[in-house]
Amino acid sequence: PTSPGMLLLLAALPTLLAFEPGCRTSRRQSTKPLAATYTIDQTTLDGPLVPLSNYVLIEVDDSRDTTSGGIVLSVKEKAQSGTIVAVGPGKDDKETGVTLPMPVTQGQHVLWGRYDGAEVTYCGKPHTLLRDNDIALVWDGDSRDPTADTARVLRGNVLLKVLRKPGELASGLVVATSDDDLPLEGRVVAKGEGALTREGVPVPIEVDIGDCVKFRDFSTTEVTIEGEDYVIVGAP
Repeated sequence: PTSPGMLLLLAALPTLLAFEPGCRTSRRQSTKPLAATYTIDQTTLDGPLVPLSNYVLIEVDDSRDTTSGGIVLSVKEKAQSGTIVAVGPGKDDKETGVTLPMPVTQGQHVLWGRYDGAEVTYCGKPHTLLRDNDIALVWDGDSRDPTADTARVLRGNVLLKVLRKPGELASGLVVATSDDDLPLEGRVVAKGEGALTREGVPVPIEVDIGDCVKFRDFSTTEVTIEGEDYVIVGAP
């Protein structure tokens, strides 16, 4: 029997995903066959799931607070990592009709906020359906863990290496302060191509790799890569 939760999930699927008979793939985006039988929870499908619009289907890595490569997930909002299984064709802008291109491809590794996306059990494994603009970090290669050299941010985001926190002196000593609104200092180590206009043209980010900047600890995603503190912030 199908539970009410399953009915809700199936009712929501057409807004996120489509599937085609057999093992054929979408003409607009390819999907790698995962199994001879495709299932979502206890329901058997006629073929692989194909994300629509700007959604990606991600196979979730095993839950962990610290990865083998040394990336410590934020205490404020623990993130999740996984591998992209399938990518949608991109979102159509309602005013211009332009399909905004997807910034990721199948097989890449990504990091996202734990509370972002929709969780599904696909082919017996945990997966997440996620919008492209909810992806915090992306990297290529065989490793499940990013490094300072492989980590990339998307669109209008900037990856900063934290240089100094509020109350911290250059010597490393920390001075007590009651002002939690003091800016932090960081150095730009990676940046996206820029947020897209309605015509799909990226707007360049007005900072360069190596620039030192001050920022406030609001709406940032914190990660520690190879023992070093980084934050992901949106460019103004």
